[in-house]
Amino acid sequence: MSEQILEVRGGRFRFIEGGVTVFECRCGHGRNGFSADKREGDGKTPVGTFPIEFAFGLEEPSDCHLPFRKITPFSCWSGEREDYNLWVESEPGKRDMSRSEHLADYPVEYRFAFSIGYNTRAREWGLGSAIFLHCKGAKKWNTAGCISLPEGRIRTLLARLRPGAVIKIASPSE
Repeated sequence: MSEQILEVRGGRFRFIEGGVTVFECRCGHGRNGFSADKREGDGKTPVGTFPIEFAFGLEEPSDCHLPFRKITPFSCWSGEREDYNLWVESEPGKRDMSRSEHLADYPVEYRFAFSIGYNTRAREWGLGSAIFLHCKGAKKWNTAGCISLPEGRIRTLLARLRPGAVIKIASPSE
């Protein structure tokens, strides 16, 4: 298997497979830029090298080689202290999920997406959660801290990425 690297530098994205650039395009990122000191709610994209953990979305793609999770009406990405920065299934009213992101509320962005392994191994509350590579929103490139690409580019990644792919995120000045 060839090495797969997703590279982000400022507003540019590049997919490299086996040392060869497959495609390069514009990308969206956190509305407040990039940070090596990411905090919850700061609107910044974390810098560093992170694994692509799994794909997810409202629709199951026919050609995905990564583990895939389908969003249900109860799917949330937790911002709550007890299960911070984890996917949880929680029926409305069963518990307070007010700090969490209800995934089905983003039908364009999360039609297809990837979980970026930022703050997911030794999770620390408050250092940022729900960092994804997802489809670009209908009206804007900027995100709350994720990376966004046109849906066609996300579909290409769904068909090509394999376990072991990484994303390297750098600010424009690095």
